[in-house]
Amino acid sequence: MSDYSKPTIYDIARIAGVSANTVSRVLNDKKGVGGETRARIQEIIKKVDYHPHMGARALRGQQVGCVGVTLPAPVDEVPLSQDLFVWLFAELYRVFGQQGERICFDINPYATANGDYARSIWENLYTVCVLAGPLALNDDTVVRIHKSGIPYLALGRLDGFPECSCATVDYEEGAYISTRHLINRGHRRIAILRAMSGYQPGLERERGYLHALEEAGIEPDERLMQSVTFGGSNIASIVHRLLVSTNATALVDCSATEDASSLREGARRAGRVPGKDFEVVVWTYTSNAVVLTEACAHIWLPVRESAAEGLELLADWYQKKNEGPVNIVYKPTLYETPMGAEIAPPRRVFEILD
Repeated sequence: MSDYSKPTIYDIARIAGVSANTVSRVLNDKKGVGGETRARIQEIIKKVDYHPHMGARALRGQQVGCVGVTLPAPVDEVPLSQDLFVWLFAELYRVFGQQGERICFDINPYATANGDYARSIWENLYTVCVLAGPLALNDDTVVRIHKSGIPYLALGRLDGFPECSCATVDYEEGAYISTRHLINRGHRRIAILRAMSGYQPGLERERGYLHALEEAGIEPDERLMQSVTFGGSNIASIVHRLLVSTNATALVDCSATEDASSLREGARRAGRVPGKDFEVVVWTYTSNAVVLTEACAHIWLPVRESAAEGLELLADWYQKKNEGPVNIVYKPTLYETPMGAEIAPPRRVFEILD
């Protein structure tokens, strides 16, 4: 190749035995290329880790880089809410936009052939980057981002990469204090609805739950540990199954959906009533919000608050006022649900898919 570290469109064309124009058509998803040829070119692109040099395009167009947001988890797996995007844009405007910086969102980086959520970094579009969403347990892209030297902030952390620049919440502590609260209320058959299996926050939830059980001398029961998706029907079905088949007397809802209707529906199908014949601790991302009025307690996880501080420190890093990386981890807060209180519903971090 002309440059082994940065293959060009001409290198791809030479390897594939086609013209550079044909490769360009594939890269831009245009018609006029046969299926077999398209597949061969896409395989080569993936193999050599090719990315079009958007920085050169930007220079030709008299453009400069921007403050970028990308999603390290696919939206169909971890559906961030519109409310969170609006909030994040407002925070980016406050921290960066008012200083004259451009702001750009790469909402679906997985739609391309390469499926690399950091594509806008490699293409030199971003001069600073925010990774909005949880990191997968096998994520190695964040390590490459870190080594690139670009100021970045992940709204999540990773066991396998403690150096990660992050602003997040201690989900393990949240699961621990949720479970411990129910143990202190006399429960030993405690179920857990765990979101984001395969991602760091899901692992932390499991770890905190098991830690509390171990500390209390309670043997874990795999049937009581259920992974859920962001679908309301999925949650209702699993709650129903848990309450019917496991003799659970309490439930930690760390599904991240903040969805009382699905919890109630699952309990109704099982002939159970939350707050009467089983107790629930529910997680929320809004301070003093009530998701389920029948819950014995709520856990507040200050996701927005940790992110807001992290963005300010990211700006300092970008402006060379301080050195990176950022390391912000907020603690969750447990509060008992006030009976009969009329409190505003939570501002959801995640959407419910059905």
